[in-house]
Amino acid sequence: MSTDYKYRYESQVIGRDIVNTAIEVEKMILIVNKEWDDKGYESIRPETITIQLLANNKLQGNPVTIGVSEKWTWEFTDLAIRDELGNDILYSIKEIDVAKHYQVDQIQENNKITLINKFVKEEPNPEEEEEDNSINNDGDSEPTNNNDGNSNHSEEAHNDAKKETTENLPVVGQYSGFWLILVGAALLFGVVLLVKHKQERKK
Repeated sequence: MSTDYKYRYESQVIGRDIVNTAIEVEKMILIVNKEWDDKGYESIRPETITIQLLANNKLQGNPVTIGVSEKWTWEFTDLAIRDELGNDILYSIKEIDVAKHYQVDQIQENNKITLINKFVKEEPNPEEEEEDNSINNDGDSEPTNNNDGNSNHSEEAHNDAKKETTENLPVVGQYSGFWLILVGAALLFGVVLLVKHKQERKK
């Protein structure tokens, strides 16, 4: 949309003729001010901002950069109040690439627009916190799993030792025949000695 024209025309039918009458277009000035609502966080405030003029929600001209050197103020001059058809033009301002941690509110009074940049603290994301807690819990559970593994290894080692000890123990009744033979031989030897002793006494 073009708003830099100087005249608009009104058409009248006079007899058989159509007469276009040039009427000088009314102009206006739009003042834009930037204000900051970031007490205590001035150090992260950007040095400049970029604004774009809109006419009936359509881009008008090129973006403009303002900062401390402009005292955070800009004037758009020579703006037509009405379009070629005589309809009022609504002007607005859009801030481009708003700095992180800021949100913009816009207040318009007549030919003055105030942009208020308010600092907004980031709130923790509940979903991210749950994920972090889940990760921490998983991390805490790992040693438990390792302990279980150590417990299994200890149990296996104990079973192996028990098995070796069991294998080394004599089986019940394994040496009973040996002891019977040994006892029988001792008794037989005693009987032989006794008989020999009696024979010697008779002589």
